Amino acid sequence: MSRTYRVTVRGRFENLRDSQRQRLRAEQDAHGMFASRFTPEGTFLYAPELVGYQFRYLLEVHEDTPDDADLAAQLEAGELAEAGLRQRGLEGRIVDVSFTCVDDMKIRRGRRR
Repeated sequence: MSRTYRVTVRGRFENLRDSQRQRLRAEQDAHGMFASRFTPEGTFLYAPELVGYQFRYLLEVHEDTPDDADLAAQLEAGELAEAGLRQRGLEGRIVDVSFTCVDDMKIRRGRRR
């Protein structure tokens, strides 16, 4: 069974050095809320205060049951976020992982008049 998820990983920066802060602030426009998208490679977002960060992923998961797929999506997103921070030379801790299965979304159609 294949299921598609929108996953948001929220975390907090830790041990940021001044040079890292300067780099993050210089790159802020590319990582603000207006750059927010769910993508397979992940979108890295943070506010100018440099307290918290987010990664947003669009993941396709193949598992036998919906519950297994939910868990797999959460675990995969957490691992991807940790790797994303390391690739950027940053440290942080994950605070929350939330997800929505796109396959379970119901589309409400507007009423015609």
